Amino acid sequence: MKQFMKKSILLILIIISVLCTIISSYIENTIMHYIFKPLSTILVILLPFLYAKNGLKPYKNIILIGLVFCLFGDVFLMFDTYFVFGLASFLIGHLFFVYGFTTINGFLWNIKTLIPLLIIASLIFFNLKDHLGNLMIPVILYVTCIVLMAWQAINLYVWKKEYGFLLIAIGASLFLVSDSVLSYRRFIADFTIAQFLVSSTYWSAVTLISLSTIHIHNKTKTNA
Repeated sequence: MKQFMKKSILLILIIISVLCTIISSYIENTIMHYIFKPLSTILVILLPFLYAKNGLKPYKNIILIGLVFCLFGDVFLMFDTYFVFGLASFLIGHLFFVYGFTTINGFLWNIKTLIPLLIIASLIFFNLKDHLGNLMIPVILYVTCIVLMAWQAINLYVWKKEYGFLLIAIGASLFLVSDSVLSYRRFIADFTIAQFLVSSTYWSAVTLISLSTIHIHNKTKTNA
């Protein structure tokens, strides 16, 4: 009960920090933004670090590394001149997430779940391609990686419909939404609620993936 209360308090702090990050963007308060944006991800990282005591250790540790690279990406993306470094950080983070997902039951080849993801990714790319310039290759690599991550995440839930896998599937799908809106905003046109959509879906995504480390236990793999 005490751990549940502490975890709930941490989740509330994450929500408050994310709201402060969103507000800071709209009121253009740079100092506030520089504080709360990395703080939001640091608080998310604390979830598995403090509370994933009985989880699959390789999975927990790999997800933690992926989250740290997301933190690097958050910091780099606060500065326009470091956009490529931010993209690279998130790319590496997604690769760690993919690797983490595959430690549970191997690489899952479910083509049925891949088809809708490929359709979505194709639509996103064809909307962006004329605006990418010299970022064409990095963006292709990034889109490929995030589709791979979402595919493996959804496949885990299709394989075994457990709460921890549902968190992974929803989290990875929200990552796809967040990055789609972010790409449209950066390369095509900004719009009023873009920052809210990007921030709310992104931190929801990393929080759900982070929480999955608490709910996926050692028995999951041995019972597969």
